[in-house]
Amino acid sequence: MDKDTGKQRLMYIAYAAVVVCGLILAAVVSLFLNDTVSDSAATNGSGYSDEEAALVEQVYAITAPYYEASVETSFAGKQIGRYFTDHKSGHARMVAEKSVEVGETIRQAVNSGNLGQNKSDGHVAFVADIDRKTLIGAAISHDMGMCGQGYALNELKGEDGKTLKDENGNKLYVMTDDGHYSMHPIDIAEFGDVRSSHSMNSALIMLINRDNYKALGYSDEDIDKMAIECMAHSKSNSGVLDLNSQDNWKDCFDRIDSLVAAYNAEHGDSPISFDRTRFENDIHKMGIIASETLALRVGDVSRDSWPEAEAQSGEAVHIDKSTVNNHGGSIPDEVADAVITIGDNNDPVDGEKDKQVHVGEQNVRENHTILSDDGTVTHVISIYDGCLAPKCTQQAIDDHIGEFHSARDVEFTVRVEFDSFDASDADYFRESYEEFRMQAAQDYDNVSIIYPWDE
Repeated sequence: MDKDTGKQRLMYIAYAAVVVCGLILAAVVSLFLNDTVSDSAATNGSGYSDEEAALVEQVYAITAPYYEASVETSFAGKQIGRYFTDHKSGHARMVAEKSVEVGETIRQAVNSGNLGQNKSDGHVAFVADIDRKTLIGAAISHDMGMCGQGYALNELKGEDGKTLKDENGNKLYVMTDDGHYSMHPIDIAEFGDVRSSHSMNSALIMLINRDNYKALGYSDEDIDKMAIECMAHSKSNSGVLDLNSQDNWKDCFDRIDSLVAAYNAEHGDSPISFDRTRFENDIHKMGIIASETLALRVGDVSRDSWPEAEAQSGEAVHIDKSTVNNHGGSIPDEVADAVITIGDNNDPVDGEKDKQVHVGEQNVRENHTILSDDGTVTHVISIYDGCLAPKCTQQAIDDHIGEFHSARDVEFTVRVEFDSFDASDADYFRESYEEFRMQAAQDYDNVSIIYPWDE
């Protein structure tokens, strides 16, 4: 056994020990959990029933060691993850609440006849039978892979050493002789691997912890479904670019099978399992997975933010707004001279992408997904300042729109609201947002943007 593998196994043992302790503690305070929760159940202010609120804490007891480890991983290696946006436990809790909200909106839209009508061959239609219990479990668990445990897909390289892509610009990956995707163990020194593969490894960690999830009342089928949803919350890592495509889901299952094979090859004494047949042979169950995954994707991107929001390292990121060039006209020019620091020592954040993400996301105050009066699923984004770094802010909005675009044959609306839009040349910023709307209409033909001045 080499040194890296030994370290990984020690990490597994440490994680397992903490998980067991957490589960014992959670069991003391837990309530009996039913497989379904009635619509009339008393809520505790978060949108959860009391049983669901208890479930959140029980699932969190399983996931906590991995989220804690993800903070340390963010400091490791050459590709520093310290500045990456928050993917820790607080984010997971927010995502669970947001996902339940989106799930209920999807349920309403299907029941009102405005979603899930396309039942053509090769198509996975959205359904109303969303299971809040599995949606919560997947949401609380979806970023465990940020701890750095697991595997990454091997990219297919050309003679020039560059990754090959298909006709749609999607990366191609190496396949083994037995038809599995080729993988390599994660090296936490390569944070790019951790980040790009974290959804797949969240699925892996869930399958490793099958018995712990079963102790909470989840069935084997529930656990396989939640692992799929953890995997599929990332479009690129899962291969599910279109939630309504059966072919995309087949590719996702192929990747999970390959992941299980890679893990079992190294852990023959404690193998894991995954049963895809119970889903891919039942189009209604596939519709449930697609519906819950859409809820999770939108819930994941719907991160309410604030000034001094934390990065993955747990440190606050400070933006000196006076140094942002609001009239730059492009992301590079908006952030070129922006003074952005992290942590108590005010260490500089210099990377253009890091600057763009934090400036844009910290200008997004709140998000909600509702069913509008005309029956359209509508995502409402509240922006603090319409005149702050419009290009960075628009990129943050674009991330939201992209998740809705992954349900390719359904139409959605994104309504952008501004707490303030105060500038002597307000027309400059309106024109910028109009340009963004025109570009988004080309990139995302199933999503319409509405601004306050439209009404």
